[in-house]
Amino acid sequence: MIADESETLSKQEWNECMAKIKSRDKHAYAMLFHYYSPRLKQFAFRYISNEQVAIEIVQEAMAAVWQKAHLFDAHKSAVSTWIYTITRNLCFDMLRKQKGKELHVRADDIWPTDYCPPDFVDHYSPETDRLKEQIIHFLDNLPKPQRDVVRAVYLQDLPHQEVADMYDIPLGTVKSRLRLAVEKLRLSMEEH
Repeated sequence: MIADESETLSKQEWNECMAKIKSRDKHAYAMLFHYYSPRLKQFAFRYISNEQVAIEIVQEAMAAVWQKAHLFDAHKSAVSTWIYTITRNLCFDMLRKQKGKELHVRADDIWPTDYCPPDFVDHYSPETDRLKEQIIHFLDNLPKPQRDVVRAVYLQDLPHQEVADMYDIPLGTVKSRLRLAVEKLRLSMEEH
């Protein structure tokens, strides 16, 4: 089956596709991803109202589909129901965590030099150095993939695309890891 054929798959064919994914068939997963990810993005956007966060939720949902494929039971639900339920639950988790906070945390929230004109950055370098030391201290709280991306982007000043190439991951994954890491760092620094 090629990806374009996924538009016309029956319930039984999707079940067969999931059976292949359970046995770690990357082609079957790619077909499922190609079909469901744009639909899930629209679905998540209805809950979240933020396109970038909706994309992150879709990435997380599709990763869960791959990692938890063995839990899918065709007798209990359709593939689409299972995938949309995972996505909906991730949306609700995100909304619960963000209740009363800004939904989208930017790197600017913890990196003050972004607010300073370039000619003032040197003037503030002691504070910047202290902040870098604090961030380095809290980096150990991050999962290794997020820690690596934060080090490359913020401490080595590498462009996002170069980091993506360096770790052989999509650019969107670099950005997602940065956003998740920034949120975790901000929370750790607030607690400390």
